Amino acid sequence: MKPSTATLFRSWTLLPLAAALALSFSACSSGSGGGGGGVASTLSGAVIDGPIVGATIVITTGAPLNQPGATQVGTATSGTGGAYTVSVTLPSSAVPVFANATATTPSGTSVVLASYLGSANTVSASGTLTATNIPNLVVSQVTTAALAIYQKLSGGSYANLTPAVYAALLSQHHDDILPIAAAIQAVTDDLCTKPANFRDTKSMAEDIANISTLAGGTTTSTVTTSTSKTFATGCDAELQNLTLSIASNETWAPELDLGDINQQGITVLAAGNYTLQGLITQTGLFADAPASAPSATVPAPSPFNDTTVTVSASGQIISTDNNVTGSVVGNSVQLNVTDAIKNSYTFAGKLGVLPATFLSTGAGSGYAVRAGGQANGTTPTLSRLDAVLVPASAQPVWTGVANNSGQSEDGLACQTGTTGAFGVRLMGNGSTVGGIVLGACVAPQPTGLALSQSTSMGAEDEYNNAPLSFGPFTLTQGTGANPMPFVISGAATLPGLNNTAGVSGTAYYVMGANEIVFGSSSPSSNNLFTMNENPLDKLQETQSNQDH
Repeated sequence: MKPSTATLFRSWTLLPLAAALALSFSACSSGSGGGGGGVASTLSGAVIDGPIVGATIVITTGAPLNQPGATQVGTATSGTGGAYTVSVTLPSSAVPVFANATATTPSGTSVVLASYLGSANTVSASGTLTATNIPNLVVSQVTTAALAIYQKLSGGSYANLTPAVYAALLSQHHDDILPIAAAIQAVTDDLCTKPANFRDTKSMAEDIANISTLAGGTTTSTVTTSTSKTFATGCDAELQNLTLSIASNETWAPELDLGDINQQGITVLAAGNYTLQGLITQTGLFADAPASAPSATVPAPSPFNDTTVTVSASGQIISTDNNVTGSVVGNSVQLNVTDAIKNSYTFAGKLGVLPATFLSTGAGSGYAVRAGGQANGTTPTLSRLDAVLVPASAQPVWTGVANNSGQSEDGLACQTGTTGAFGVRLMGNGSTVGGIVLGACVAPQPTGLALSQSTSMGAEDEYNNAPLSFGPFTLTQGTGANPMPFVISGAATLPGLNNTAGVSGTAYYVMGANEIVFGSSSPSSNNLFTMNENPLDKLQETQSNQDH
């Protein structure tokens, strides 16, 4: 039996379309692109897995290119930087719209990429759109990987695909999408050889999804293992760095969080005065060579705090000292940040609304920022920003996270009697911890979070299918004159690949983030442990809209 698209939604995720999505496929609109008269729209984007010049772009409705139910409505060819512009006439119905790209690499590898853009009536109502409004107009390895996961969950039908379903897909299968995206980029950039049994990158991505157990339910995901085993000649080192670089890239990080969401005409961040507090993490990976070995010396993650940030009614962001500038359109945020030692960064990513229980009583609305970008300089270095944007009087309530607790959907349970605790699967990304997965039980504390092994799984080397273990560690607020209470940290020793000695370092977490940062000095490295949606990561798109 084909799995229902409704399986994308968790019991504690409030989505107004959930009831409609539970209907049978036969009750949904067909993929024929019907729905009355059409509306002309102009779509501008790019084909980037590294810019792909000369790719053929085809806009379809109903389904991706060459799938049953697909109707072609426009074509273009990508130019400099992979950019394209195409004029299309879309139906007035809610039929899904896709951008598709085909190209051939210098080595002769067939590249096929696809991207979901949203419902036709929503896209057409906006007229002219760019990637600022819809990040998925950049057709990439991330968008293709997301659709590969979706086609398995839906049994190959796209009739039920809506923005709400896609939003749930991104958050609940974040760590399924990321390894497949890395595999696509490894092949497209000619870093690893595409296995001969796949005709193109899209078929490879779909096969990885189809042979894997996906996140959710009572068992943990096997996508990382499947991705590694797909490359018989070995591609693990490239995959380690690529998953980290994708999550830290200002183009692809927004696609992991925002995707198809049309930001035009949406106000999320209220005008006012805020504190921007968070963590800047340099990866050591170079923006123009993301799969290469990282720098030999990487600066430790840097906590950041600016108490003088103002947001205007038009969405302009600036601090009194000019160390923070930028703009916000809906949930899409772009920031320029200068840190305490005058390093400058550019970031792009997602802004979401923190649950009220996460903040002190009467604090007002607070927001989480999750973004990728780069440290500017002669050789730009990919970097990650996790931060909160909160009123000056706001304080974190870490035990407020427990109000959203429960057993993880990744099949990870906590010990009996651990009130308010929940299981979280933490997937390692980067040269030090890439391929390692921690099965953690997270227990909120008054000043932070305590992590220990879950009863279901301690840790695993997913590249070598070997069980591992890790000791408990606690992340707590700092003390002193500038404690930055929304950024918690603590010492941790985590296992290494191939049963090598564990790595000691410092783990960091910022309220509202969907990752734990792990920095070590020997080796000098900053890595990410990313996670699927869980009680720590329960952001709303707007004050009145559904949870992501």
